[in-house]
Amino acid sequence: MDSASFGTAEIEAIENASKRVENLLKRPDQLERVEQMRRKEARKKASVEARLKTAMQSQLDGVKTGLIQLNDALTGIREIRQSVKEVDTMYEECSKLTSKLGDVKEVANEHSQLAAAVENLKHIFTVPENIIKTEECINKENGPNYLVAHKGLMELESSRDDLFYELHKNPSNLPTDDLLLRRYFEKVQALSDMLYQKVRYVLQQLLNVVQTKPELVVTCLRIIEREERLDRKFLERKKMSDFDAPGRPKEWKKKAFEILQKSANARIEGSQLEDRTQERMWLVRHLELTRQNVLNDLKIVKFLCVPCFPPEYRIFTTYIRIYHEALSKHIEEMMDSGLESNEIIHLLTWLTEYTGPMCLGNAELDIDMKKIPALLSPQTVDRLHQDYMKTLHLNIQKWMRNALDSDFKDWHHDQEPESGSDGFYQTQLPVIIFQMIEQNLQVSDQISKDLTSKVVLICVEELQGFVDTYRTTIQEYKKEHLLDRRTPQFFFQYMVAIANTFHIFIEYSKKLERGHLQLPEGESSGTTLFKSLLDAYHGLAGETLAELLAEMFMDLDPQFKEVMTRQWLEEQGCIQVDTICVTIEDYYNDFVHLRKNNFISLMKELERRTLASYLKAILERKMMFKSYDERKRAGEKLCQEGDQLKILFHRFSPDENKKENANFNSIPAIAEVIKLEDTMLISLEISTLVNKFPDFKRDHLNAILTMREDVTVQLARELVTEAYDALEADRKAVKTVFSTLNR
Repeated sequence: MDSASFGTAEIEAIENASKRVENLLKRPDQLERVEQMRRKEARKKASVEARLKTAMQSQLDGVKTGLIQLNDALTGIREIRQSVKEVDTMYEECSKLTSKLGDVKEVANEHSQLAAAVENLKHIFTVPENIIKTEECINKENGPNYLVAHKGLMELESSRDDLFYELHKNPSNLPTDDLLLRRYFEKVQALSDMLYQKVRYVLQQLLNVVQTKPELVVTCLRIIEREERLDRKFLERKKMSDFDAPGRPKEWKKKAFEILQKSANARIEGSQLEDRTQERMWLVRHLELTRQNVLNDLKIVKFLCVPCFPPEYRIFTTYIRIYHEALSKHIEEMMDSGLESNEIIHLLTWLTEYTGPMCLGNAELDIDMKKIPALLSPQTVDRLHQDYMKTLHLNIQKWMRNALDSDFKDWHHDQEPESGSDGFYQTQLPVIIFQMIEQNLQVSDQISKDLTSKVVLICVEELQGFVDTYRTTIQEYKKEHLLDRRTPQFFFQYMVAIANTFHIFIEYSKKLERGHLQLPEGESSGTTLFKSLLDAYHGLAGETLAELLAEMFMDLDPQFKEVMTRQWLEEQGCIQVDTICVTIEDYYNDFVHLRKNNFISLMKELERRTLASYLKAILERKMMFKSYDERKRAGEKLCQEGDQLKILFHRFSPDENKKENANFNSIPAIAEVIKLEDTMLISLEISTLVNKFPDFKRDHLNAILTMREDVTVQLARELVTEAYDALEADRKAVKTVFSTLNR
């Protein structure tokens, strides 16, 4: 620590001490304890100094001990250096002995060769006999004895390898020596190959052999383990002497696993009994047979093979890996060869079953699925998903188009549409489409939740596009009807059913969203996509209801055109309005087959439009009155027809409380202005009319006044101006039926 740092530390210590004294002496009564506090701090100081001294003494002792040890190490290094120098001197003196002991070395090598020859002499003479015995043990008809055969083979190979090793240590100048040995022992390698073929066959048929002759499997495994030990022994000898024993290393254990791998590949490929040209459901049968084979084979391995194999083989885990790799390779090969849309679905579903309780997840196998890698890479699975989604797009479009074409044909039937239990007309289109959607969602749900979400979005997108297609089809249906209104025979009834169809589409769409977005009952749509879809349904339902009214008003408009004409005035009774009421009642019999929301919406619009058409007919100035009597007759007739219409719609009102529509009061109000005898009171009637209906336009009022024979155009303008100027400040922005007359 430098002087500056030490000074800073000293200042901080003084400041801390000052703060401590200040905290201890905050109250006057604490001054009496100053002496006591001083003694206490002195004791603490003494204790700290004692600990500091002890720590310094310990540090000094450690340094002293370290210096002593370093000194001892230095002394030892000097002694070792001296010993190494003495060894170097002795080694230089020994190097001269090589030339002096050359003759001894030659004699020793010769003696070694003779000793090896004597030791293996009995084996050398009995080689032909041992070869025959070993071959008989391998091919014994009443049950081969592979362990005895392998023992004989090991003795033969040991004799051969010892002789070759001696020849390797003392190479002969004559090549015939090596050739002679190889010819003499050439059948030994043939015996080894023969025994390997027997072991290979057992391993190829392992799952069958282990059920009938588990002891044979154990025998083959013991032979493989013996060969592994011999391979390791000769590899160590090679490191020391660079001697390559003939036929080593055999690597029978490595080859055994290769055999098991090939057997698994053959097992998987062999479960494909036919192809697409022979059987349409070939892939389903192939995958199901593969699943059964994998499950049964793994059970055999777990319960029969595991007791036979050494633990280090980890045969159960190895078999899982082998089958996993074989399946992965086989599936990718099938994908490369091309799969059809339904085959992709079957494959994706099977991939889920593969890891489920029907296969690897089986309780008897007790496999830790967290340690099992995915059968296919994420990229491969994503490619399958993309192919599936692309195919699904096309299929949904095709299915919806076919369903709509079938529904379009039904619209031309010579009988009314079907009615549900509630009496509402309906078609089967929404049921067919959403059944198809649910079936696809059930399939995707078996594959993965993520895929299900994607399928939901695809279905919603296609339903969005289907709205436009449906609209076009409805327009074609309407155009066909307009060419000849007598055909199709039940056009109006099927238009009612179509309007109901959208209500069913909305209900199904909400169920679809609740089922896959987990929305609680009663909660509105939670996604923009679904909101847009529901808005499209509502819009097209409104368009269809408008088409129903348009069809109806094609029959009503001619009657409205007759209102407020000279003929209308001179006729006895209310022929036009009677016809209008009868027509509305006739159509009403079909309207009752609309669903409640559609029915309420349509009846309200029908009431508004009927009143608006009637008022338009009054305000179009189609006639001029010639006398008060004509005006009186017209006013009374207007009141009568207005009451007739009001009673009609009150009777048909879908509202439970059946409130009267105040807009119908505009007809008697207009009638009063027309039939008023005293022109001095017109201003009062006008004010009353404008006050009740603030959106009553000046042009409309002017048209009514100019119908009277006793009001000139100039007077009419003055009366209108006077009435509106007087009420302008008090007028409220209230909309009544008159705001909709120009629709």
